Order: sequence, then structure tokens, then C-alpha cells
Amino acid sequence: MRLFREPSITLEGVAVRSVAADALELEVDIRVENPNLVGVTIRDLPFAVFCRSGGDNVRLATGNAGQVKIRGKGSTTLAVPVSAHSAGILGAVAAFIASGGVDLEVRGTASIDCIVACPAVPFSKTIRLSSGDLTKAFAGRAGDRDHSRDGSR
Repeated sequence: MRLFREPSITLEGVAVRSVAADALELEVDIRVENPNLVGVTIRDLPFAVFCRSGGDNVRLATGNAGQVKIRGKGSTTLAVPVSAHSAGILGAVAAFIASGGVDLEVRGTASIDCIVACPAVPFSKTIRLSSGDLTKAFAGRAGDRDHSRDGSR
């Protein structure tokens, strides 16, 4: 019997909050589930957001959910705002226009504090954002998102 099981880290969704010529504001929702009887502390939860542009993965933004305590047998969803200020934004917007959507991949690693060991728990997921998501952001309604659009692979 194992005394400690790694928490489960999953990407729940990515929403476009706003779009400008030089910036893209996103909200990344990360779910953390603790299967253990005792609470755990996520010491650090850095991640990067990538988009497919011209056959390459372009890093749009980075974020960090920071330190989070999860009670035993508990879970929480963290809404982490991130801003992209890079040349990759133009490629993401071009992909939206050309194909009616874009694939965003979020990759990160959670560092766990615990008594026995401090494991690193990686996570990665790709979500398809549609041109409707971008239209909502332009119209200022990005908060009206629907997580059921998750087209993960």
C-alpha cells in the first residue's frame, strides 16, 4: 500500500479574455485533485501556453498558479490569468482567421511539498479554441465561456 499518491493535475479550459494588436489576455483553468487522506501543498505550478502556427509550436505566454493547499480527498480549480505580448500573437490570430480556430497547448509541472518526497507532476493538454471564442473576446463577452467546447487530444 502506497502512503502517498500524486495529485492529479488537469487542464479544464482556456478562455480568451481580450484581444488587442499587441496583447492577448487568456484565463487558464487548472484542476488539482488530491487523492490522499491528508492535505498536500502545491509549492509551485508553472506552465506555458503554446499555439500551432506555420507548422511550429509558438510559445504565447507563461503563467504560474503559485502555492495552493489542497485538503485531503479534495479538489479545486484554479483560474490563472496570463498575458501574451509576443510576435506569436499574430500567428495565433492568423490561424483563427485561416482555419476558424486554433489549437492551444498548455504544458506545465506542479511541484508538490510532502513529508516523504517532493515529486514533480507534469501535465499537458491541447484545447481547440474556435473563431467564436475570439469573436466573444472582441465583443467583450469572453467570460460567457462554455467548457464543453474542450476539444482536447
